[in-house]
Amino acid sequence: MNDRAEVVVIGAGVVGASIAYQLARRTDWRIVVVERGAGIGEGSTGASSAIVRCRYTHPEVVALARDGQRAYRHWSEFTGLPDPACRMVESGVLWLLGEDRRSVVADAERLRAAGVETSVLGPEDLRERFPAVSDCGERFDLTGATDHVCRPFEAALLEERGGYADAPAAAADLAEAARLHGAEIRFRTEVTGVRTRSGRVTGVDLADGTRIDCAAVVNAAGPWCERINRLAGVELGWTLDPTRVQVIARDWPSDLGPIPVIADASSGVYFRLDANGARVLLGSILAEDEEEVVDPDRLRRGADAAFRETKIHGLHHRIPALAHRGSVTGIAGLYTINREDVHPVVGPTGLDGFWVANGFSGHGFKLAPMIGSMVAQALSGVRADFDTDVPLGFFAVDRDPIVVGQKTVLA
Repeated sequence: MNDRAEVVVIGAGVVGASIAYQLARRTDWRIVVVERGAGIGEGSTGASSAIVRCRYTHPEVVALARDGQRAYRHWSEFTGLPDPACRMVESGVLWLLGEDRRSVVADAERLRAAGVETSVLGPEDLRERFPAVSDCGERFDLTGATDHVCRPFEAALLEERGGYADAPAAAADLAEAARLHGAEIRFRTEVTGVRTRSGRVTGVDLADGTRIDCAAVVNAAGPWCERINRLAGVELGWTLDPTRVQVIARDWPSDLGPIPVIADASSGVYFRLDANGARVLLGSILAEDEEEVVDPDRLRRGADAAFRETKIHGLHHRIPALAHRGSVTGIAGLYTINREDVHPVVGPTGLDGFWVANGFSGHGFKLAPMIGSMVAQALSGVRADFDTDVPLGFFAVDRDPIVVGQKTVLA
């Protein structure tokens, strides 16, 4: 059976759904999203911690995250849905990075100049605003092999309007918004071929025998992205590894009160509450915990016992009143790390009509609303409300690697 569309988007995670929505809301094109899973968010999106923050090294990424945060804060207006499933919790994002006060103040001023509301907290400020959070600034050995004496940090950065959301709910909202503008989303639909002629895309072949003729294909397949690139005969020249990442959770007593999202360099962990404030979720910010490259079809979904037993000590050090009892659970998910510079590659490739949005390296949820904006502006030439002004070329496939101080999720 033959079908026809202007654009086929491969992948219905938060990035693919965002691209589909942004295209559908500004054109009358036929947009078809094909997703091999049974529903929304079965790849990277389903296990995302969905943290919404703006502290990045490069001003272009700060701007993208800021613009994305604005979309998440005004989600109903952004999506056009009167009662969306996703809502952003503006808990704040606290950066405890062990830096001196001068460095933290400079970082805060840099972010403020980009339109990000920030505060610099000293130990007394922290105790006043978030009494459950320890003011220790000393490195903490999670193994317990090194004796530890707590000493107060010098200064910490707080993104006042940062926070977190619900990644699968956000992707579902974007998919619904795309449908309302005429896009079609097909689940349990696997791409088996990308057809080309004379150096340009002509369509995709599906596992059920359907052929969709189209003028453009956008590869937003997350951990499966290189599979799709190979089907198209495209070599991007970037190392994009599907990487197993783990998140653990335990109960959160209500008497400890609310806390911000915390990135804690002293122990190499980050954590946040869940949407109901009943559990705390914890993951790693260390590069060594992002090394397990896997076949995305053979992912071990549970968190490793050693990861659970070690990382939980970082949480208890930072929240000393948290009782050392209760079960600790965990899951493992995937995201695709760009080993060259831990930033995504987005835009057209050497194959005319074949576009990619790959290699988000843990930044996908924060940037997704504006990645959709960038791709849709470039493909359609049409501006819309909430658009970002960051040029697509910053993430171009043929760029030089972006210089970063550390190749981690905090880059």
